[in-house]
Amino acid sequence: MITGFNIYSVEGRVESVEQLALQRFPKINVNLEDVKADNENISVKYSFVADYFNGDSQNSKSVGQMKLSGEVELKESKDNVEKIMKKWGEQHILPTELAEEVMNGINFRCSATGTLVAYSLGLIPPLGISQIKIQEQ
Repeated sequence: MITGFNIYSVEGRVESVEQLALQRFPKINVNLEDVKADNENISVKYSFVADYFNGDSQNSKSVGQMKLSGEVELKESKDNVEKIMKKWGEQHILPTELAEEVMNGINFRCSATGTLVAYSLGLIPPLGISQIKIQEQ
């Protein structure tokens, strides 16, 4: 269960003001960078990056970028913490149900905060409206 959500760093830049009119909806990448545990508490460090381009082709030029970094805090039972840390240590992934909760939390918070940053820079808000659903292979 998520108990805390922090954004520690916000960066944004526009490469070319002239290209803003040609920007497309951003390509969003969420990366879980590190997971640490302390008793029943888990900390997940993340980055949320929205890249803006002037087209959809391979040779499109960058219009701008926005990056938010932070940490999601969770509370789980000791047994769950052990399972979570084992899976993270072996495969560098979270269990599916927890990954969905964390990714949806990051998506919601960073989309909301990113909207304010995007407005300031003249970029399209990075709104990922749909809920993330992960399927195991």
